[in-house]
Amino acid sequence: MIDKKQKILEAAKKIFAEKSYFEATLEEISNSSGVKKSTIYYYFSSKLDLMVGLIEQVILQAMEKVKDVPHTKNQKERVAAIIENLFNFIMEERELMTVFQRAGYDFLHHHNTLERFKKVMDKFQIFRDNFGNKIGDIVTVNGYIIPGKDFMRVLTSSIWGYCMDESKEGKIITEDKKEMFQEIFTAFLRE
Repeated sequence: MIDKKQKILEAAKKIFAEKSYFEATLEEISNSSGVKKSTIYYYFSSKLDLMVGLIEQVILQAMEKVKDVPHTKNQKERVAAIIENLFNFIMEERELMTVFQRAGYDFLHHHNTLERFKKVMDKFQIFRDNFGNKIGDIVTVNGYIIPGKDFMRVLTSSIWGYCMDESKEGKIITEDKKEMFQEIFTAFLRE
């Protein structure tokens, strides 16, 4: 059985995917979740706190998908597995991705929410950098060494941007697009 906090998060995900943070109301989330507004305040001190909770959920779920990549000596296999996991996560959690993207737009234009969003994004950047350090340097066929954290920044930004563009155009991310990214990001790597 889903607990009340999870019901609230699920309803908020649907509402925030349809409306901006500033248009959505806690009343709508209460009605959608079947949980009283006072109970929402028990779990989340404000609508901002609820939105931040959703964004943190996106980041934690993405981290879970990526951290399980096996550390093989073959960097092409490692990078292909990272891409596989990121694409799978984005395909499974399209609604959360929409919330995340919308929150970025909403929060960047309002000072009171911007600081909170930056703190959440700092957590993601720390994870991404630590994961990049864990996978180690990436070496190209020309011998150029790319620090793992820089490689992860380029990789995640590229995949995220591509998937958001496809989503805005109403397209579904398919296996061939995942394979395209695997080819793009592994073709220049040393075996």
